[in-house]
Amino acid sequence: MAKRVDKEGPIHRAILAYLRAVLPDAIVHHGASEGVRGGRAGMLDGAKRAGMGQVTGWPDLIVLPWANVGPVFFEVKAPSSYPTEAQSELHDRMRALGYRVGIVRSVDDTRAMLAAWGIGTREVKR
Repeated sequence: MAKRVDKEGPIHRAILAYLRAVLPDAIVHHGASEGVRGGRAGMLDGAKRAGMGQVTGWPDLIVLPWANVGPVFFEVKAPSSYPTEAQSELHDRMRALGYRVGIVRSVDDTRAMLAAWGIGTREVKR
């Protein structure tokens, strides 16, 4: 079996670190949504998570800045990767409800998305 290459992990960690640095008062949370076990055990894990309310397609990161700003959601993708159909459908539903959901592939994407949403940060200028 070929070893799976984690293309999103380093990007995800960089974005997480960035968000926590520039929004130090905010809560930034990653909700693990994929299973790590395969076969029957993985299927049972998935069924248990679904029974507990896990929503298929949920974005990778939720950022809770200040109550008057409201939550924002980020789906982290590798440069050559795209959201699944379930992710796209859920993200569209969330946007229809007025939530801000963005697909980001880098810290620069994240910075630009926050700026487009009018969310101020404590960006350090060098």
